Amino acid sequence: MKANVQIGVTILSLLALLTYTLVHTGGLLARYVHPAAIGYIAAFGIEAAVVSLSVRIGELRRSKQSTGFFLFVLISVVVVSAVANIAEGFTAVQGEQLTSQTIQQLDPVQAFIGLAATGLISLIVLALAEILGTDVDTAVKQAGRERKRQPVTLPTPSETAVPSGNPQPDNAETPLSIERARAAKAEKDAVSKTEAMNTLLRIVNENPDASLSHIGQQIDRSKTTVSNYVRELEQDGRLQRNGNGWQVLS
Repeated sequence: MKANVQIGVTILSLLALLTYTLVHTGGLLARYVHPAAIGYIAAFGIEAAVVSLSVRIGELRRSKQSTGFFLFVLISVVVVSAVANIAEGFTAVQGEQLTSQTIQQLDPVQAFIGLAATGLISLIVLALAEILGTDVDTAVKQAGRERKRQPVTLPTPSETAVPSGNPQPDNAETPLSIERARAAKAEKDAVSKTEAMNTLLRIVNENPDASLSHIGQQIDRSKTTVSNYVRELEQDGRLQRNGNGWQVLS
């Protein structure tokens, strides 16, 4: 609950500041396009880019990936937004556009205050976007952990009980069925092992210097299993060491 409130407050603060910068940036860009609404659409894209890039950089930083390119783009976008805010602020106070001639009319103290205020807004937007991304990521992970901790609901005895009108299954055949299944599996494994060992002998006969790893790849067995096969074949007198390789015995 606390996390949701914090995320909500962050979103409201971010929207308020974005509305302010959107008006200034949109007013500046609207002077250079027709219709003027296109300038405000472009300004909205700039402000959305600040939020999106901030969230993306936060994700990359948490996963320890490179953020250089995205950080460069973000700084460029923030600079453009700050310059637009400064220009529109000057126009609102002086009643004329900011140019190389008119900027001389601005008092240095007022210029510093305007620069600090508009630049600070851009930095706050950047920080809020980073906080929002971190809070959302934390909330998602917390929700995932809570789902994992939820107990599994088991059926009650009444739900699993067999109706009295139905006959109980004959469990006498269950052990026999299990035994038959085990015997069938053991027989299948024995055949598979015999085939694998025969293939091993054929490989060694063709390539006496073959390694255990290579043999394992050929017969689809692990190196440990191949080593056990070799030991059994040596005990049965079908295989023996020959220097660094192997020799198949008849």
